[in-house]
Amino acid sequence: MIILDFILPHVGPFALVLARIGGIFLFAPALASPIIPTRVKALLVIALAFVVYPSVGAQPVAGQVDLISLAPLMLGETLIGLAIGLVIAIPVMSVQMGGLLIGQQMGLGLGTVYNPAIDADGDVIGQVLFYLALAIFMSIGGMELLHGALMRTFEYVPLGAFTAGESPLDLLTGVVASGYALAIRVAAPVLCIIMLETISTGVLMKTVPQLNVLTFGFPIKIIAASTMLIAALPFIDQAVRGETMQVIDHVFLWIRSL
Repeated sequence: MIILDFILPHVGPFALVLARIGGIFLFAPALASPIIPTRVKALLVIALAFVVYPSVGAQPVAGQVDLISLAPLMLGETLIGLAIGLVIAIPVMSVQMGGLLIGQQMGLGLGTVYNPAIDADGDVIGQVLFYLALAIFMSIGGMELLHGALMRTFEYVPLGAFTAGESPLDLLTGVVASGYALAIRVAAPVLCIIMLETISTGVLMKTVPQLNVLTFGFPIKIIAASTMLIAALPFIDQAVRGETMQVIDHVFLWIRSL
């Protein structure tokens, strides 16, 4: 009984910490990948909760916590981690969107492959750029910043105090808009060279109608687009790094405003 009397007061707060940490595993880059078994994710969440709880367990929980009120409070805590993971994942997903645009214009749209990292189908170029963006995210310390942002929420948002009105809807809208812009920036060099190749091929077809454009036009398009994509990789790297760091800064600003 003495042990139970000591443990029971910590069950509610620990469940809220567990829910907030578990939220980032729903959309965060790498952590949300189906490649990681569900049991491993659950063990990671529990282990992180045990590490984090001693530093935040002394926080008073907003309101009286019982079995009935615990469920909506856990939902609110999950939304915090979910929002942080989703917002930070958008730049990585935007790069894959840019790769999808490139693949469609290169004529590789029919060659879709399964991307296990996001549990969805995509073309080869999109998958390559996705893993490139994921590598950039890891190289700039994105995973550490992700967990740092989550830990910062415990300083500004007491356990059980988060409400739906504090959801980062404006932040999410802005990040989605900038994500579309990032996708266009990633695809723009290749799309431009494909447009020039298409115009050149059309002029050549009108000038020398005896040539079979379909015979040499498709390989030339792939070679030109692949060459431009390789040449544009340093600029893509710079764009992804800048966009990712800007999004992470906005996430920290949103946390401070809570």
